[in-house]
Amino acid sequence: MYHTRLSNFPSILLLINGSVQLLVELKADDSHPLHRAIVLSPEFHLPPLEHMSLIGSCNGFICLLNNYYTKNHSVYMNNPLLGEYFKVKLPEWERNVCHVAYGFCFRKAFGQYKILRLVIRKFRWDLPKVAELEVYTVGVDKKWRNVGEVPCPDHLRESFDNVNVNGVVHWLENCTSIYSFNIGTEEVKPLPTPPGLKTASWYLTLAELGNCLCLSDNSHSQYVDIWRMKEYGVAESWTKYCILKDSIQLDIRNDRFDLGKW
Repeated sequence: MYHTRLSNFPSILLLINGSVQLLVELKADDSHPLHRAIVLSPEFHLPPLEHMSLIGSCNGFICLLNNYYTKNHSVYMNNPLLGEYFKVKLPEWERNVCHVAYGFCFRKAFGQYKILRLVIRKFRWDLPKVAELEVYTVGVDKKWRNVGEVPCPDHLRESFDNVNVNGVVHWLENCTSIYSFNIGTEEVKPLPTPPGLKTASWYLTLAELGNCLCLSDNSHSQYVDIWRMKEYGVAESWTKYCILKDSIQLDIRNDRFDLGKW
């Protein structure tokens, strides 16, 4: 993530066992120009909470989830540079709710932060799995707004793929379906997937690269396919790049190649 308010340096969140522990800033050490080191400066402030997990980060703010595996979990908005945070009021937990997941996004044109909440209710196994999408605009809404039913993302945990491209949030439903949420209009629409893609969804990862929507396919043992949508929304613009795993240096290679972490 980048802090655009007071710093131009990128920062990383350090997690231990899935829980947020520390936020550090990456700075170049110019004292040795031939061997520029990266200095970790843990000068930021996170809420004094246990069992924090990351929902997302946008424009210098972090959205955190605390005690997710209980019905009394809580969501916090945090400005780590100033050490300021506040608790977001959540709807009361209903008895027929079996799962919730969160997303976080930023509407640049209006300077608005929005928190997304997918609510999955108890369902019959012979029915399509759908979720209710609720939206909360920070500093504007007094309560969460239900904007309708949406296809449920695959492998849903505490947060879902909230890959932001051109002011639109994206997630995978399965290997044949990508869905988008327009942050401005709050409309949900399907997007075309790469032609002929039949890979199981647990091998696929959505990401943003060069302001383009990308999809990595890690189903092969020797290489990884990277699909890039060069022209947004145009199915024919999907372009495939093949990267040999042996070409990735060993100290950063991961058997579960994840484009979103590069």
